[in-house]
Amino acid sequence: MNIKLNEEEGFTLLESLLVLSIASILLIAVFTTLPPAYENTAVRQAAWQLKKDMMLAQQTAISSQQRTKILFHKKEYQLVMGDTVIKRPYTTGLFIKPLTLKDRLEFNEKGHPNAGGKIQVKGYATYDITVYLGSGKVNVDRK
Repeated sequence: MNIKLNEEEGFTLLESLLVLSIASILLIAVFTTLPPAYENTAVRQAAWQLKKDMMLAQQTAISSQQRTKILFHKKEYQLVMGDTVIKRPYTTGLFIKPLTLKDRLEFNEKGHPNAGGKIQVKGYATYDITVYLGSGKVNVDRK
């Protein structure tokens, strides 16, 4: 077996530095876009969680034949379903603000809301949640 060390070709220092600098530029580009993507996901999840909680309050009102409420406060909202109270604190940097809807949403025994209107979930992105008065449907739109 004949091994010739002089004929082997490897990477030069310049080629290695070029590859490392390109890789570091790509990593910087990826990691600068991650925080906004994470914050956008957090706001979207908070908006969908609020929609699911509204649907839960509505379904509980229908099934238990008693009124249920969602109360909006500065740092949290509460679902009041009979003796059960569920508190949902807002994550840091997230604001839920009733626009045309009051700071309280109630569902009667038939699942109809006491008022219709909009609630805004605001963080890195903004979502409007609309509650329709007649049907009790809930719609989430990104602004």
